Amino acid sequence: MDTLTDDETKRKPCYLTPACKIQLKKALEFMADYSPKQAKKMYDKFSKILELLEMWPEVGTIYENKMRKFLLGKFPYNVYYREKETEIEILGIWHTSRGTEFTEEQ
Repeated sequence: MDTLTDDETKRKPCYLTPACKIQLKKALEFMADYSPKQAKKMYDKFSKILELLEMWPEVGTIYENKMRKFLLGKFPYNVYYREKETEIEILGIWHTSRGTEFTEEQ
């Protein structure tokens, strides 16, 4: 009989908001214009971060309004998210050099 490990029972699934999906698509397209290989690496890193957040949502830096942010590895983007009771809401992906701070409306 298969049983779940403690880690598997703690897992909260991530889901991307519609705004985040658009931001991710634009970021990957921008990166692909320069290097399709780097765009693939960026997407892979993003996917690994989602897996990490599913297990340890508190890993990110507290931002505001119960939001957290997590740097996308060597890529100059932060992933913004909020932990909810049963899931992790991925709110956006935002370039670190943008002149404005991330808000949920963007």
